[in-house]
Amino acid sequence: MTFRILIVDDEPAIHEVMLVYLKRFLDDFELLVASSGQEAIEKVSRMLSDNLPPDLVLLDMKMPSMDGIECTQKLSEIGFKNVYLLTAYFDPASAKQAAEVGAKGVMRKSEGFASVARKVADLIRGTKEPTLQTSSS
Repeated sequence: MTFRILIVDDEPAIHEVMLVYLKRFLDDFELLVASSGQEAIEKVSRMLSDNLPPDLVLLDMKMPSMDGIECTQKLSEIGFKNVYLLTAYFDPASAKQAAEVGAKGVMRKSEGFASVARKVADLIRGTKEPTLQTSSS
């Protein structure tokens, strides 16, 4: 089974770095990329209508024109629920807001991309329960 992972970040280098690290932890996956929240919504909408949704969306919290919170809410409204936010600017208020709009969790860029990729792989394989971080510990 090929897993489909959509990485949404306005920095193209993040897409490349995540691809390198995901290859360490997953053998059979397709990395899809979007550079904006609007592009992510359009891709997920098409994938849902084709009955081939992504297995997981990893979405940057801070992006121009549509941030990760707004995008998560819109993805939730169209029926996609497996969204995790990726942020360099973690704070408990943002985590709470992310949960309120439907995000399953928040991952910090400061953990390192290898750690983020390992968590994504674990979540995709179903070997780790998703949790929403609500504190900075």
